[in-house]
Amino acid sequence: MKILVIEKASAVKSLILETLSRRGYKLTFVTNGKDAWRLLNKRKDIRIVIAEWTMPGMDGIELCKKIRSAKFPYYVYIMLLTSKNHKAEVIKGIKQGADDILTKPIDPDELQIRINAGERIVHLEEDLIEKNKSLQMANDILRGNLISGQETQKSLLPSSFPDISNMEFAASFIPSAFGSGDIYNIFRLDEKNIGLYNIDVSGHGVSAALFSVCLNQRLSQDPQSFGLVKVPVDGPPYYRINSPVHIVTLLDDEDMLGKYGRYFTMVYAIVNVETGGVSFYRAGHNYPLLIRNKNKSYYIEGGGPPIGLGITLRKKQEQEIKLEAGDQLIFFSDGINDAFSPKSGKRYGLERARQILTDHFSESLEHSFERLITDVQAFMGQEGFSDDISIIGFKWLGNRVN
Repeated sequence: MKILVIEKASAVKSLILETLSRRGYKLTFVTNGKDAWRLLNKRKDIRIVIAEWTMPGMDGIELCKKIRSAKFPYYVYIMLLTSKNHKAEVIKGIKQGADDILTKPIDPDELQIRINAGERIVHLEEDLIEKNKSLQMANDILRGNLISGQETQKSLLPSSFPDISNMEFAASFIPSAFGSGDIYNIFRLDEKNIGLYNIDVSGHGVSAALFSVCLNQRLSQDPQSFGLVKVPVDGPPYYRINSPVHIVTLLDDEDMLGKYGRYFTMVYAIVNVETGGVSFYRAGHNYPLLIRNKNKSYYIEGGGPPIGLGITLRKKQEQEIKLEAGDQLIFFSDGINDAFSPKSGKRYGLERARQILTDHFSESLEHSFERLITDVQAFMGQEGFSDDISIIGFKWLGNRVN
């Protein structure tokens, strides 16, 4: 341990040198505060400073202030030597950054004990710095993994939607700071039908995001013998479109919680673009929001529990609605309604979401979703979310003429 001593009195210097050097400490001596400060900025190996309280030019208190304000990347332990033994003076020295005050005349044994204590503190500080570096490195790795998971998740979201003359589609996704498992898709099933889903996987982090990626792959629209959305058949059109309730049942039978430690909520819907008929099943997800006009909007209740919890229903009931020209049907994850305001101590709630989306009914769906997200952020008092935000929806413009 290298020690810098600032002292003019030769007798005191000799006592300090004799006491500490024989115990293996390496000492450097200067006679004033200015020289000490220059040396501290030049050398990076000094960890303990023993300084006379009263010095010409720069006293011990001023040197303390400079060392503490310099914010060296390591800790410097400071001991002030003084003939003052008043309580007020000791308090003043500690307040200005000194770690210890040693009163003259110096007792060699007391000096050694005080330096031992200082050495322990320096080592503890160094250990803390190293642990913080390791923690920061771990945090950087975790942050990189989260970003990778988010990017993988976002890469699977649709970059465009089916081009259908009598339908307007929109979607919005904001990943949480911790990574999560929201995912959605809107796709053609055939010339008459559109499929869409909104999924929210339990938990946070990379594993939740990657699990949602796996679900997205399971819901591929290519006809496959083991597929969920379409399966091949022998006769024309050589595939069968599975119903929403059948898809949910197949997923629920896979024991997601037992195999992967995950469950998820989901809404899956099939829309007939010609007639405006919609069949869907809600598994633990937020209720779909139907907006018919500015004066009539409501959540469509019904459905069953989340997928993967092993809750068996005797019968899963699929729901059906008939859209009217101009109707909007919107699905969103609970990252919106569960958004929390520290100021009010309240959740955003489904009713406020319904009101915002209904108020902006006459705008495009894209702008309507932007208004909702902006309002949620204003409610929370921040831009970031603790859970993923995903919204998908469409406006049906009326019967399509063949």
